[in-house]
Amino acid sequence: MDYVTTFNNIVTILSLVFNIVSIPFLIKKVFNYFYKKRIIKKILGFTHDIVQISYSVRDIENENGNKNNYMTHDCFESINNIIKLLNMKNLKYKVANEINSNNEINIGGFLNNKKVNVYFTNYFKNFKYIVYEKNKSIFEGYPIDHSILEYSIDKSGFKIGNDIFEIKKDVNDYAFLIKLVKSDFKDNNKKAVHIIFGGGSMATKKATEYLLFNYKQIYKHFKKNHYFFALEINCIDQSINYSKGIINLTDRMFC
Repeated sequence: MDYVTTFNNIVTILSLVFNIVSIPFLIKKVFNYFYKKRIIKKILGFTHDIVQISYSVRDIENENGNKNNYMTHDCFESINNIIKLLNMKNLKYKVANEINSNNEINIGGFLNNKKVNVYFTNYFKNFKYIVYEKNKSIFEGYPIDHSILEYSIDKSGFKIGNDIFEIKKDVNDYAFLIKLVKSDFKDNNKKAVHIIFGGGSMATKKATEYLLFNYKQIYKHFKKNHYFFALEINCIDQSINYSKGIINLTDRMFC
């Protein structure tokens, strides 16, 4: 009987010790959970309104000459990455290009996402997309404001002021992450707008991945303020060039 009592006492003590030791880990886990949600909230900057996710739409012409809209596989993955992020904060969203909301996440560049084209035309006039002169007729066929385009004989990429971020086919690309806050809008609208895109759909997908997995790093740089930054993408292995890290263009684009 004494052995049973001793054994029960030992089990009770060990259980107590285990619970005491586990408490700090539990507290840390709970703290990290709420801290993560707090950081996501500050990065997104959204109101209680539904989140509108707009996306790139491309046209494909069939054998009868009719055009149909389609999305790339990378675009689907990009939307999925954004949905995962919104679910972490239990935010309601709608994937649609035609709804109005104070909370926007716009995926894709100014050629295939008309909302992005409007934002760049109105707010980032010193940003140009450099395309090959030989493809001029193709780009002129896009139903957008063409003032964002600049033609070149021998290079493609992005131009900000006098600086050129050149894209070399199958070697590198650039991903851009942009956030506008209510102070950026003249109409005093309580609006938060995110624009996420790259030179190609793969770079766009990498940009959404960066927001999903590196939101703490973004918060470290920009807190809850607006931002405009680029990441260089290695097209060979689809990796981010972390040696360059965040290419911060915020001060130049919001001047």
